Amino acid sequence: MKLLALFEGISNRVDRMVRWVLFLLILGMITAITLQIIFRVFFDSLVWTEEISRYLLVWSTFLGATMAYYRGMHINVTFVVDAMPQKIQKSVQTLAILASMVFFALAIKYGIDYMTIQIFQVSAALRVPMKWVYLVMPLSFAIMFLHGLTGISRVWVSKEAGETP
Repeated sequence: MKLLALFEGISNRVDRMVRWVLFLLILGMITAITLQIIFRVFFDSLVWTEEISRYLLVWSTFLGATMAYYRGMHINVTFVVDAMPQKIQKSVQTLAILASMVFFALAIKYGIDYMTIQIFQVSAALRVPMKWVYLVMPLSFAIMFLHGLTGISRVWVSKEAGETP
C-alpha cells in the first residue's frame, strides 16, 4: 500500500505538471499559427512561426501520450483477458505493463542517443539547439515508465483486475 501511495503521488504530480505544460504548448502553437495566418495575409510572413509550431506539436504529441497512458486511454483488446480467472488477469496485465516498460526503457536509451547525435545542430529559423527539441523523447518515455510502475502497483493492490491505467 505504501509503495502504491508513493507511486500514485509522484504519478499524479507529474501528470498535473504535464497537463499544464501541455496546455501552454498548445496555446503557444495556436498563437504561432494564428500569427502566421495574420502575417501571411496582411504583411510579410514570419519565418519562425512554422518551425516553432512544428516543435510545439511534437512536444504536445509526446506529452499527450503520457497523459493517455496514465489514464489507460490507449487502444487495447481485453476480451480474452476478461474471460480469464482473476489471478491470471493480474499476471497478464502485469506482463503487458512490463512489456511496455521494456519498450519505454529502450526508447529512453535511444532518445538520449539521438539527442547526443544532434547536440551541435541548431534549428534553421529559431537557432535553438536541437537537443532541446529531441529532449521530449526520453522525457516522455521516462514519465510513461513511471506511470507503468504505478500501473503494476495498482494491479496487485486492487481487488479486481482491470483497475489499471
